[in-house]
Amino acid sequence: MRFLVIACVATVIASPALSHETDPRTDALSADVWRKERRLVDMHMHIESKPERFERAVGIMNAAGVGLGVELGSGTVVAPEGENSGIEKNMEIAREVAPGRFLNYMILDYSGFEKDDWGDRAVAQIEKAHALGVAGVKEFKRLGLTVRDANGRLIPVDDPKLDPVWKRCGELCMPISIHVGDPKAFWEPYNESNERWEELKDHPSWWFGDPKKYPTREVILEQFLNIIAKHPETTFVGVHFANNPEDIDWVSRNFDKYPNMMGDIAARIPEIGRGDPEKLRAMFIKHQDRLLFGTDFQVWDRMILGSAGDDERPTDYDALVFFQKCFRFMETDDRDWAHMTPIQGSWTISSINLPAEVQRKVYFDNANKLLARSLPAPTLQAVRAAEPVKLDGKLDDAVWSKAPFARIEYTLEESDPRPDLSTAVRAAWDDDYLYLAYEAPFTELTMKDPVPSDERLGLWNDDVVELFVGTDLENINAYDEFEWAPSGEQLDVRLNLPEKDFPWSSGMESKALIDRENKLYRVEARIPISTFTESTPKVGTRWRAALYRNDAANDVFLAWRPTLKATAHVPERFGWLELVDEPSN
Repeated sequence: MRFLVIACVATVIASPALSHETDPRTDALSADVWRKERRLVDMHMHIESKPERFERAVGIMNAAGVGLGVELGSGTVVAPEGENSGIEKNMEIAREVAPGRFLNYMILDYSGFEKDDWGDRAVAQIEKAHALGVAGVKEFKRLGLTVRDANGRLIPVDDPKLDPVWKRCGELCMPISIHVGDPKAFWEPYNESNERWEELKDHPSWWFGDPKKYPTREVILEQFLNIIAKHPETTFVGVHFANNPEDIDWVSRNFDKYPNMMGDIAARIPEIGRGDPEKLRAMFIKHQDRLLFGTDFQVWDRMILGSAGDDERPTDYDALVFFQKCFRFMETDDRDWAHMTPIQGSWTISSINLPAEVQRKVYFDNANKLLARSLPAPTLQAVRAAEPVKLDGKLDDAVWSKAPFARIEYTLEESDPRPDLSTAVRAAWDDDYLYLAYEAPFTELTMKDPVPSDERLGLWNDDVVELFVGTDLENINAYDEFEWAPSGEQLDVRLNLPEKDFPWSSGMESKALIDRENKLYRVEARIPISTFTESTPKVGTRWRAALYRNDAANDVFLAWRPTLKATAHVPERFGWLELVDEPSN
């Protein structure tokens, strides 16, 4: 695949093909589809707390196909009485300008570190951040290098006073993105003989080669491993390729040794890409569950694309090219090409052409699992139908060609990806009905033969696709459950937890069609709008919703948004169903 540079930063979403030309398994392994649907997660961004900075960032993310950015270092939770903290201000701006597009990581306030109660106060910072909805903690390259207590003592990465912080993060499922070192060149002579001289001369504070001021790089990396070993229940994401991109063997050994260690690739493709591409490719495949896509994309008064010199002023177009070069590295076999961040070195790099299953793990699956607790609730847009939808299971009505897809492809409790069983869902509506269209691949079907004539309790244990809808926004425990099987069986239940009304009937109808040759079944269903509201529906109406699919042969229950529990009935984990005229870009 080649990446073509577009001439402007604009988002063009192509209409999906008609359903008989689609296969959710193919979509599940297509980087072009992922970018079209903006599924990529950038685990390493820095956006200044100003509306115009977030607006600019989102425009570039849209063009590049990045749906979610993790804003690292949004600020501390510490603030004068009666004022919002830095991270609260950043989160408020992000919510107003770009709802659902960013997650925020906090940074620690080290003030008073020398005092005996600092550990307790630091844990309180973590707990406050968690209550605010902060996703994780970012530690800049301060520990072991620059941050000192009031007595002038350099605070090492593995200082025992930090143990309560690392422990509490693990208890609260808050991952830690931690930067503890830099390229080897930053410890080498500060002169033109240094291979990173162009970068260092513009950033002299990045040079750590004075042994009177700084410990060695090896000492800091050892301190980093100490905290990973000491806190096995806490996930540490070593940024910049686990803080040691020049030694992928070291990274691989420690991934083997520490299950709680991960790494993002932000700003280090120029470094890892200069070595043997086949060796690196094998390393990515071996540790495909431990690596995360990130770029170190930054938007301040100027943009920074991985790194930058003082005089660089990249454009939005340059930023898009930067992202496309990241994709080129992951998805092609190209050799010896100029990398995306020239200031980081004059050498060329070679691409590693990862298998699609590995690409998607690095691009978004691993991030979705790591951040499952914090991910924004998804929205399925139901598009207005110009005419009633025929229930024939063929999914060839005109409305389905423009309705956006939702993907049911993560396990309910663990949020593990199952692209081989990826199930596509679309929704439409008119004044009379809500329509659903499912496309579900299978290996073998589990269903009753002959088909019972009445609704059957326990249908959910066979092959089935499901929709939950709650219209009472004041009572999240009240919702309706709808199930459809490839056999043609269906079941509906009205719930107000813990009560369940099985005799209740919505008057829904459905048609299932099994394509045994391609091992895919399709379901079209319609539910009377009167089930949800007594009034005529309006554009902009939003109901709480959840989408599920059981595959009995593979003993797997899949979710659109995992509940992180062993049950689908977790209404606080529902997403949204929104009635629209046309899908938004």
